Amino acid sequence: MNDTERQLIDLMLDGALPEVECANLMAQIEGDAEAVAYLADRALLHSDLRHSLKRREVRQWATAAASPQTKRVVSPASRWFAWRPPMAAAAVLALLAAGWFWVGSREVRVLALVDASGTISWSEDGKWRTDLAIGEQLKAGTIETVGEATSASLRFRDGTMLNLSGDSELSFSENGQKLLVLRKGSLSAQVKPQPKDKPMLVRTASAEARVVGTVFNLAARSEDTLLKVDEGLVNLKRLADGSTIDVPAKSSAVASLDSGLKLNSTTTPEPLADWRFDFTHTMAPRDWRGFSDGACMMARPYVASRKASGEVVTHFGISVRTAQLVPPLSLMVRDKSVIRYRLKQTQNKSLQIMLLTSKTSGGYGGNFEARVDGSELKPDADGWCDVAVPVSAFKPLSPKHLSPVGNIITSALISSLQTDTKLTVVRFELKSEPGL
Repeated sequence: MNDTERQLIDLMLDGALPEVECANLMAQIEGDAEAVAYLADRALLHSDLRHSLKRREVRQWATAAASPQTKRVVSPASRWFAWRPPMAAAAVLALLAAGWFWVGSREVRVLALVDASGTISWSEDGKWRTDLAIGEQLKAGTIETVGEATSASLRFRDGTMLNLSGDSELSFSENGQKLLVLRKGSLSAQVKPQPKDKPMLVRTASAEARVVGTVFNLAARSEDTLLKVDEGLVNLKRLADGSTIDVPAKSSAVASLDSGLKLNSTTTPEPLADWRFDFTHTMAPRDWRGFSDGACMMARPYVASRKASGEVVTHFGISVRTAQLVPPLSLMVRDKSVIRYRLKQTQNKSLQIMLLTSKTSGGYGGNFEARVDGSELKPDADGWCDVAVPVSAFKPLSPKHLSPVGNIITSALISSLQTDTKLTVVRFELKSEPGL
């Protein structure tokens, strides 16, 4: 396999190679085990439609095509071209190679689940499981976290750590190279040194990150990807035009589907221990949960968890997602920190406040919960009241993370749980001292 073939495979999977040339390339690489493996690895990053081909047919072709003794094998893709001419060649070949990839590594235990809170699901070959146990070894597949406050910590065999949070979906594999597809949500990673010629690849709908060894956070949003690097260096590629940038430590960058936007990095500011956001003066950023009318934030329904039956549990809440600001905002929790809200409800119901955190050096810091009983709320004549919750009142959701003190708040979520009380917030504050 040569560099030209690698470039043609990449062009093919990006949809930039004419269909005739795709077919010629397929015929050229059949029988070349290295080329087939490269195609399979790269196609994982384009594998959203991988279940559309019959797996047994793919297995038979891949086994034969990868064998040096095989002179000529008619691939499933060739037959698809014959009777499905409208189908894009790149998509067909992505399906084919992705199927080969998953079959080739189906018996390998890739990741271990080391910590979790909330609803976690894992899928292999389209079969979903929710009865995952801490310490369980998972084969190549897809992990899904359901719920704003849900998280999952996973470890590769070399010690590389991943953490998913919120509503996230990640496909993963390791067949000589770590390949990840973050279809939605947020991923943080502490990556052990990788071979320079086989970096860990993380793809979203709008970007691809090449990671040799570093600590970073990645958020996949509908029209762009937000990368924040805590340690090391990450190469970020914008898929809209193929442009790249090296994002250094303590910096962030956004890769948009709009190639007209400038691709650059900005320095991440130092953590703040005191911060206030007044919704009456400033419009809430797009990624914060809730309905904004320009003067306040109103709770919106969200999936908090999913039962084994598939039924979802709905809560009503508002979240301040500081990690998804551009550039990201860092809020530091101190031992005397206080979380404050000015809010009102149509009913004096109990409230749940969640702090989702990361460590100052990067990586997962744990999720923490506090409850405010409805009897403690003292609304004024207009229904408004001030709520102040000291950091000492927050309880960990995992015994591995005992306190939020010293951590960075990535999101603060307030909910009226399963009752829609028309919760409305006009101000959020983090204070380092109770009296400030």
